[in-house]
Amino acid sequence: MCIKFGLATKAGGGDHRRCCIAHGAAMITRRSLALAPLAAMALAAPALAQTRTKVRFSLNLPRNGSNLAFLFGRDRGYFADEGIEITDMDPASGSDALTRVASGAYDASFADTTGLPDLVSRAPDAAPLSVFNIFRVTPASVVTWSKDKLTKPADLVGKTLGGPITDNGYRLFPVFFKVNGLDPASVKFNNMDLRMREPAFIRREVDGVTGFDSTIWLNLKLLGVKREDISIMSYAAHGLDIYGNGILVSRKFLRDNEAAIPPLLRAVAKSWREAAKDPKAAAAVLTKIDPIIRADIEEERFRWVLEHQVMTPETAATGIGPVDVGRLQKGLDLQVEGFGLPAKIPVSRIWSDKYLPALDQRKMA
Repeated sequence: MCIKFGLATKAGGGDHRRCCIAHGAAMITRRSLALAPLAAMALAAPALAQTRTKVRFSLNLPRNGSNLAFLFGRDRGYFADEGIEITDMDPASGSDALTRVASGAYDASFADTTGLPDLVSRAPDAAPLSVFNIFRVTPASVVTWSKDKLTKPADLVGKTLGGPITDNGYRLFPVFFKVNGLDPASVKFNNMDLRMREPAFIRREVDGVTGFDSTIWLNLKLLGVKREDISIMSYAAHGLDIYGNGILVSRKFLRDNEAAIPPLLRAVAKSWREAAKDPKAAAAVLTKIDPIIRADIEEERFRWVLEHQVMTPETAATGIGPVDVGRLQKGLDLQVEGFGLPAKIPVSRIWSDKYLPALDQRKMA
């Protein structure tokens, strides 16, 4: 018996055959309609994949707590959700993160923006553009032994410091000293490989070392040093009020893929927001990449960065990303004077806020 619109037709008759043909056609039509969305999705998937913008991204340092938010965001799919395909997220050393993006070898980087004034003066056409600030305070510091009681910049006169000359802790030292009315030449500096900095400090080959506070402190902790044994002299706490790391984009990427910058920054903002909510889970991503990494140490490093460089009153008011243009200009002026650069550098030469996400997407919990 064939059922058609609630009417029963006996098998064997012409009406039955017509009914079954109609019923079969209806079934085929319904099945086709049901499968149509799946077919459309299958056809659309390659197209969507093709529309993703490929971005080669450089980290600021070896993979650690200072940059784990980016790795966490990539692992959670935040960049892919915005149509961004991170083809590389490579570690760097010292100023490499800046030179990589300046050369165009990388599209974007998480780099210390204090290297921009010198680059603008030397190679203005190559200097990348800063589009998103994350470190509200420069992490640059001098670390000494607490028992030596070197607590203010003037105490460093006549001492010997060490560190890699490619590191911005060293590069900013003349500016830091001049801001405090001191002569940088009054301090001897030993250039050394980044990997040898903390061991040389422990062996007392130098009186102190320059670099980023969390990098030096947590590296020393891994070598058995206690926090109370060291003194951290922050440049920011002694007159050098400048911004630190942020997102830089190359001039080539700006020219060829400008439309991809807003979604890239939305993914960056979400990565930092979500990582800050669960530092332990964020740090665990590092061990997925490299099992040798100590997740507990890198979680502590990340928490340090959040407390000392990211979660400032400025961030509470505006979220991560934007800058105070007046403060940025003052910082640039200090660097121009401290580095002995030939001309004033306007904010517009290194910074743009036109690609920033909306405030609700930048707010940190």
